[in-house]
Amino acid sequence: MSRHEHPDAQAQFESALQTLRDHQHRITEPRKAILTILTREHGPFTAEELHKQMAKGGCDLVTVYRCLTAMEEINLVRRCDFGDGCYRYEFNTGEHHHHHIICRSCQAVETLDMCVADGLERMARQMGFANVTHTLEIFGVCATCQQKS
Repeated sequence: MSRHEHPDAQAQFESALQTLRDHQHRITEPRKAILTILTREHGPFTAEELHKQMAKGGCDLVTVYRCLTAMEEINLVRRCDFGDGCYRYEFNTGEHHHHHIICRSCQAVETLDMCVADGLERMARQMGFANVTHTLEIFGVCATCQQKS
């Protein structure tokens, strides 16, 4: 999977801790470990991938799932569904909405820094809908896998 370092990871981490405090969530070691990973690298990661990156014995996988659920509820993380039965999570920077392109062969993930569905959301709101959201992921075969074929 393609991973990209966030240049302002420490500032995002500190901001995330404040968001937890603002929502009366405790600052636990598992939450700090998850946020460290998610602010350092783009991801998105499955709960299992996050658990493997954490210190051995730091917490169990169920705790990782619970932390991710709590963080998703307060918009610290975004859940991505690539249609393979595994949810993936990435830090919600709040900077811009984006989508992903996923290789069907090697499962590499690249970020698409644009959204063509924003206009559709506006149209839905104009039709009287509230709390409008969308998910859009693009699938294909990357250049590397095409060369292997």
